Amino acid sequence: MLYMCRVERALRASAVAALPVLGLVTTLGSGAPSPLSAVLIAIPYAACAALCLRRSRGGRPRRAAWAVAGLAMTTAGLGEVWATGEPAHSPVTDILSVLSFVLLYLFVGLLLRSDRPVFNDGIWLDGVVAGLGIAALASLGTPGQRGLGVHLAGLLVFLVLILLVVIGGTLGGRRLDRTLLLVVAGFAAAGSADGLSMPGHSGGALAEPGFPLVLSLALPTLLAFAPAAAPQRRRSDKRSAPSIVGWAMLSVPAFFAVSSVLLLAIGQSGRLPAWSGVLAAACVLAAFGRASLTFRELRDLRDVHQQARTDDLTGLPNRRALYEHLDALAGPASLLLLDLDGFKEVNDSIGHAAGDQVLAQTADRIKVVLTPQQVLARLGGDEFAILLPGASLAEAADLAWRIHVAVTCPSHLGETQIRLGVSIGVTGTHLSHNGSGELLRTADIAMYVAKRRGGGVAAYEPPAQRPAAAPPREIELSPLP
Repeated sequence: MLYMCRVERALRASAVAALPVLGLVTTLGSGAPSPLSAVLIAIPYAACAALCLRRSRGGRPRRAAWAVAGLAMTTAGLGEVWATGEPAHSPVTDILSVLSFVLLYLFVGLLLRSDRPVFNDGIWLDGVVAGLGIAALASLGTPGQRGLGVHLAGLLVFLVLILLVVIGGTLGGRRLDRTLLLVVAGFAAAGSADGLSMPGHSGGALAEPGFPLVLSLALPTLLAFAPAAAPQRRRSDKRSAPSIVGWAMLSVPAFFAVSSVLLLAIGQSGRLPAWSGVLAAACVLAAFGRASLTFRELRDLRDVHQQARTDDLTGLPNRRALYEHLDALAGPASLLLLDLDGFKEVNDSIGHAAGDQVLAQTADRIKVVLTPQQVLARLGGDEFAILLPGASLAEAADLAWRIHVAVTCPSHLGETQIRLGVSIGVTGTHLSHNGSGELLRTADIAMYVAKRRGGGVAAYEPPAQRPAAAPPREIELSPLP
């Protein structure tokens, strides 16, 4: 362990030391590339790549993100070293630059989604859309302006990634920790270097200017010092909005899809390079595919949400859905809690399949008595609940007796006649002021009173008011007439 710590410190020190030496060589040199410049450029990228790949080993947090970061630094380093030859921008260096931009986008996505570090279809397709859009921008410019499009794409990529980290991280329920701050600083330096390099390339120069090249090395140097710390937990405020990191991640491919559409519009005048038009069209097509996948994911999410709140047997809302209805109440309401008497004997005598049919028939009988505004839910087993928004206790009691009559009527399964009893507890929000859990508790107390009395309907009555010095009375319950 001590040996590895020393290795990490040595790698970081080499990355830091390479910057001033390269700056000195660039300032005193004639501007022509040299083998020493290639070595000095390679040191920060190699050190950062080694540290990132080390963080991706074992059970370290954010390991998938750091693995991608290591690949991004390796790719970017190869491109920069290759660019020390003449010319500075060639198809190989441009392809490596575009690939490193895409890998950095995936790195940020996995870094922000550290609670779900999985490469799913959406992440891959986002990378394809972003890659094609970046490549379309990178291919802009005349042969004499090679490199202008790459630096333009880099400037836009780093600007969008900074916004993604800041907005996606904070609005996603996280604070910007040291890792994210170093990532933002590195992206800002690299984006500034691309912006400073653009004027020279617009005039037809192919050599990289010295100062922006040194500035671009701040990205691997800062990433080398970023700790592989455990991701911060989301803020515990229950009122905070749900994470929007997933939607923020779509901003990058969406941005480059829009830029591709603009490029295609410009291409109608015939001033767009052929490769730019092809890449832009491919980006737009991939964006349509991503949109289709997004709609399918939203539909599946809606179905899962619905299934999680629906009882499989009866198709009624389940306990979770009932709690949501109770929590959403904006006014007075009453609650009925039903338990079938004798249902266990049905299961034991004619089987569970017949018992399921009885439960489905019971649900149908209750629904006939209810209005569309009243919510019938199955809580599990032979227990049902009915939420009556705006109903008084007297109205709830009247409905409870009508349900009692409907449920206790004999039913037939084949040649077998079945007659069940039912115990119903009645309560109201004015009797319980402590939320949905307390409302269900008081209804449950009333239901068991009805069950002990042989079935029927019983209403919950809170303890009577007594002087403060007197001992508290027990809960009083009485059946409704």
